[in-house]
Amino acid sequence: MDNEALKIPKKKKLVSLWVESEGQVIASVFLQMESDRHSGEETPQEIFNQPETFMVVLNEDPQEARFYHVARIIRIEYHEDKQPEAAGELTELACRLTLRDGSEVEGVIREFLQPEHRRLYDYINKAELRFIKLYESEDQVILVNKDHIVRVLPL
Repeated sequence: MDNEALKIPKKKKLVSLWVESEGQVIASVFLQMESDRHSGEETPQEIFNQPETFMVVLNEDPQEARFYHVARIIRIEYHEDKQPEAAGELTELACRLTLRDGSEVEGVIREFLQPEHRRLYDYINKAELRFIKLYESEDQVILVNKDHIVRVLPL
């Protein structure tokens, strides 16, 4: 039997994970070629916001598969090739997050939100999001685990 025919095609995406007790880990995550939620490929935000307890990554050095407990991942940083297109008005919310480890991250949340839910308070309290997405620049993204956020300041 051809095992290759049973594999689901995925794309490797290089990310920088900040993990409790390990610090920075350079690894690749695996994205499906098509998302269930929008046109185009799956995004890192989608896979880190899934309900699974553990996330599989391919560590860069040494090259090995690892399973990380998602609740122990503080943040994920990566380069975004392009933003997924969607209909509606884009909401931009600038903020600074203070994390449990004392670090701070600053950026802009860019989301297509319903008019009645366009406040920063509404976005950070979305129950379905374990990781919130901030843009440090036009194409540099930080996903922050809400369980590690101590304070949010609007900018």
